[in-house]
Amino acid sequence: MEASINLGSRSGVPRLYHKKSRNGCLRCKQRRVKCDEVRPSCRSCSRHSVECVYPTRQQQQSASSKQPDRAETRPFILPAADANCPSRDSTHVQSSPGSGFVIPSPNPSNPAMHLDDSDSDVELPDNAWRRLWELRLLHNSQTWMKQPFLEPQEPETLHMWVEEVPNMAISFAQKQGRCGLLYIELAHSALHMWTRSTDKQERDELIKLQQTYQLMCSKQQRRDIDEIPNAGPKLLDYICFTALRIVAHSLALVQTLSLDPWEPPLQWLYMGHGAGSVFNKASKKLKAEHNSIIGKFVSHPPIMREPEDTVLTDYSPLAWLLDHPSHPTSIEARSDRELSDEGVRTVYEHALGYTCSVLNAIDRKEPQAAIARRLGGFAVWVPIEFSKFIEERRPRALVILAHFMSLWVDFENVWLIGKAGEWQIRCIYKILPVEWASKLDGLFVKFKH
Repeated sequence: MEASINLGSRSGVPRLYHKKSRNGCLRCKQRRVKCDEVRPSCRSCSRHSVECVYPTRQQQQSASSKQPDRAETRPFILPAADANCPSRDSTHVQSSPGSGFVIPSPNPSNPAMHLDDSDSDVELPDNAWRRLWELRLLHNSQTWMKQPFLEPQEPETLHMWVEEVPNMAISFAQKQGRCGLLYIELAHSALHMWTRSTDKQERDELIKLQQTYQLMCSKQQRRDIDEIPNAGPKLLDYICFTALRIVAHSLALVQTLSLDPWEPPLQWLYMGHGAGSVFNKASKKLKAEHNSIIGKFVSHPPIMREPEDTVLTDYSPLAWLLDHPSHPTSIEARSDRELSDEGVRTVYEHALGYTCSVLNAIDRKEPQAAIARRLGGFAVWVPIEFSKFIEERRPRALVILAHFMSLWVDFENVWLIGKAGEWQIRCIYKILPVEWASKLDGLFVKFKH
């Protein structure tokens, strides 16, 4: 791995300034975004459907009494990392001593930033430091990331990802100032380099780059999606591929999630649902005669256009996962009424159906690239309610997710996946009620000890 770029002294560190709100809610403060301070629930918390909690007057006074001088607390972005990179059980990545600015990193105490945090006011300075990093990221994308699978890809597919998509990203950035696709490509490359690097300082810098470009992409993509009703074929193509890249990036981020306490892969699940909505909107306007790149992508195997090929696949081999683990005559089993709700049962059946569709593809010995695409498609095809069940930590949902994650284990040599499958299964096993955890017993034989 190349040596990390030396950012020099603190005075030369690029800065990023966030618009502040003094009396914002606790969640916005934790996420380091501007709060509109609307009560009882601010816009950000309402949009994320989470409880909005404001600090008490005593908490505010306590915080202000500890606040250093303003000149000493101006936030830094992407500074030279501390020599000691945090391990997976550390809490924060501290920028530089005394800066007072903490950036989350992929470790147990800090979930990765979410792609929908577009209310964050983020940008990178235009200077030599940024240009050097972007040169490295683009070079990495066109060399080490060119062939992400052990099996060679078909020439047409390789040409699309190595030639057409990068050209599209650069062209839209240069001619129209639309940089969403370029930003997510840079974030993706930074994450790839992070998985390969063994240098602690470099890994620290790379994950900060990944998070920043990810957020910058999110802001740009939201603006682009608003233009779908009046967009032409080329812009629709661009928006669709940006959404596709966001899903792939969210999938790759699963391997960085917190393990203790466990963080479920909600970002990937929700991003997949959002991408599905973008595809549906765009497909109504894109015609066959447009000869779009996204059209070529969806027409290339594996074909996943119809529910019969995805969520409506026969799930009988895994139907036992829905049964309560206790004896049918037990009080626990008889009091379990979750599946009495037809809507809930349908969500679970679709998740199992999709899982079985991937199992069938593996049995057919489809190429790695096709299987990886199917694994990512779970987040697009499975109803969004399943994500909410995971967020609520319903045992049935967690058991189904663990069995889906077991399909990832055989593909840990693919950098997008890594050991995410094993880690997720182990974490789910630890938090499940004892009786439900027994449904995961057969999965551990797949792990390489």
